Amino acid sequence: MRKLFALAVLAGLVAPVVAQEPKKESALKVGDKAPAIKATKWLQGAEVKEFAEGKTYVMEFWATWCGPCIVMMPHMAELQAEYKAKGVTFIGFTKKDPNNTEEKVKTFVEKRGPKLAYTFAYADDKDTYDAWMTAAGQGGIPCCFVVDKTGKIAYIGHPMYLDVVLPKVVAGKWTAADLEGVKKIEEEVDAVFKATGDKDPEVFLKTLGEFEKKYPELSSIPYFHSARLGSLVRAKKTDEVKKVAETLLAKGVKTDDSGLVNTVTRTLVLFPDAIANKGLHATALKAAEAGLKVAGDKDAIALFFVAEAHFIGGDKVKAKDFGAKAVAAADGQLKEQIETRVKRYDEEKKEEKKDK
Repeated sequence: MRKLFALAVLAGLVAPVVAQEPKKESALKVGDKAPAIKATKWLQGAEVKEFAEGKTYVMEFWATWCGPCIVMMPHMAELQAEYKAKGVTFIGFTKKDPNNTEEKVKTFVEKRGPKLAYTFAYADDKDTYDAWMTAAGQGGIPCCFVVDKTGKIAYIGHPMYLDVVLPKVVAGKWTAADLEGVKKIEEEVDAVFKATGDKDPEVFLKTLGEFEKKYPELSSIPYFHSARLGSLVRAKKTDEVKKVAETLLAKGVKTDDSGLVNTVTRTLVLFPDAIANKGLHATALKAAEAGLKVAGDKDAIALFFVAEAHFIGGDKVKAKDFGAKAVAAADGQLKEQIETRVKRYDEEKKEEKKDK
């Protein structure tokens, strides 16, 4: 399923959430005592046997095939580091399914876990998932539950809103009015994403700017990165594109976040307006090479992006070399997509010869 997410990356699709199933009557609500956690294995961090009084917990459900889940992880790691001294424990919980096996989860946590630095647990049954997600009527991930210092659920929803939820829950000042306030923020976030469909990129940039000015604590929502960068490219704000790209690349490399690096690279090597802007070609290559460094030289997507960066920069020899490596590293639909793209390198050479 990682390959399916990779296909979405190639196509430029970055969804903020996994589609939600229709909610059923909820048996678990905000204010209820948090259910126990039953895990087959605690892959990183200490086992949470109970919710200790005076401590706060974030129980987040995810899966290895869930791109939006993985996109959120580095920011949750930042929050874990920020709130660790205040008694907050983040738990990334996932259950077995045909595309989310113990082996896949273990491999993911071994690779990404050390830099994420929060607790991960895996279950080979649905008991905990049903006790939390199903009982709460939640049908999509990522989804988190914040458990307050009394062991009761204070919040159920998307982890992108934790920056406004955690401070008050930890301080013991979370109220029903705050919960309603998050619902209002959700509507405003929807409006920001809807603005990405406007033909004028300035509309999105203005809408996002107004939102971030109103809610500065939410300016780090990772789902904004792609739309922000793409809009800046379309608006031909070259210097701002470089500045934003450099900032995101530095963060992505530091946190070993290939998804964030790919967000930058995909925009700079696949968007027509970026390809046409020669002033961005050097930044595109830098981004692609950073992605290869983070993902490794066996990663088909990273290799493909390096090939594309060389291609748009005019180095057809290196483009063809990395393109061949990308094809060799890929399989299935991803292989077919990359093969189709890299054929352009040879075709353009043939056209150049005909012109001569």
